[in-house]
Amino acid sequence: MAETLVRYVAIDANGKRVRGAIAARDEGSAFELLRGQGYSPLRLMPAAPARQGSVRSSLNARESAELLAGLAELLRAGADIRTALGLLTARFERDGVRRACRRLAADIAEGQPLDRAFARAFEKQPFVAPIIAAGETSGDLPGSLQRAADALESRLKLTDQLMSVLAYPAFVAVSAFVALLVILFFIVPSIAPLALEAGASPPLFLRVLIGVSDALRTHLLLVTALMSVALLGFVTAAWLGALRAPVERLLLDGPARKTFGGLTFGAFSISLGNMLAGGAPMNDALRLAIRTVGSSEARQRLEPVLGAIREGRALSDVLATVRGFPPALARLAAIGEASNTMGELLARGGRMEELAAMRRIESFGRIAGPALIVMLGVLLGSLMGGLLTGISEIGSAALQ
Repeated sequence: MAETLVRYVAIDANGKRVRGAIAARDEGSAFELLRGQGYSPLRLMPAAPARQGSVRSSLNARESAELLAGLAELLRAGADIRTALGLLTARFERDGVRRACRRLAADIAEGQPLDRAFARAFEKQPFVAPIIAAGETSGDLPGSLQRAADALESRLKLTDQLMSVLAYPAFVAVSAFVALLVILFFIVPSIAPLALEAGASPPLFLRVLIGVSDALRTHLLLVTALMSVALLGFVTAAWLGALRAPVERLLLDGPARKTFGGLTFGAFSISLGNMLAGGAPMNDALRLAIRTVGSSEARQRLEPVLGAIREGRALSDVLATVRGFPPALARLAAIGEASNTMGELLARGGRMEELAAMRRIESFGRIAGPALIVMLGVLLGSLMGGLLTGISEIGSAALQ
């Protein structure tokens, strides 16, 4: 008979009530298995079949951070992971988080490796599973859970800062575009009849504006269709990943290389440093840290590092050869090798690189906002000045 999942409520050896799921042929077999593990079953029931992919996309980054931090806290308090997941299932109100907790408990009860179970539950945060695997390897699972939660919190703060810094320049740019459309579609068409009725030839600037306005309004459907096709093509290319590699290369090697490299390689250094600080072996920590890098181009540049380390080369020497890798982090790695504090220094250096990148982004935001406002003022002023000058010249010619 095939095994199925049986949910249970039981009393453990310490007298605590625990909930979970166990793989067994039937409820009788589940009862005997639980007794053999030192539990006193109170209630057994068949587990409802989980829909494939039900956990996927159910956890956002903030909920994931709260769940991981809660697991770390309960494990430090002495609870086993399935008991902790049962307690967290009752703590959270949203059904998606509860399903994630139940699915994690079921996967662990089935005997799946922790990193695979966490990879399935935290599919949107692919760096979580490698950190969990490193913690399991080093014997510090609560510490790895807390480090994963801290990494998520750090990324949330970075995302919030980016949104707050770039929101104002984006708003100004959109406002400028809308103002330009209003001028071309409403103001210029209302002035064009005056120029025609006056019988005089409008100035060059006004003729250009009238021509652009007439062309846009006459071929509005065609322009809209072309813009829609271009937008659809862009979205399709982005969805298929065709734009990812060139964009990432531009960001890593272009004018914004210090900023993007600081965020990308800084996050890698934090992950690697946390794993090394948790006691994970260098090869395992490096392999797992490379998996946490979100940029595929950066991952390709870091993958040869693992082979060089296996050949016996020093990490600091190899990192210094990675194109775009911050030199300060390579120097910190060299200091860490000499002082046996590699993990702490890499994690600290990664945070410093992220903070430096954010300061550059904030500086850009402080400059971009006023600069865009000035550009918008110059654009609108030039357009309105040209319109008024054209009307004035037409009026003068008509009077003459």
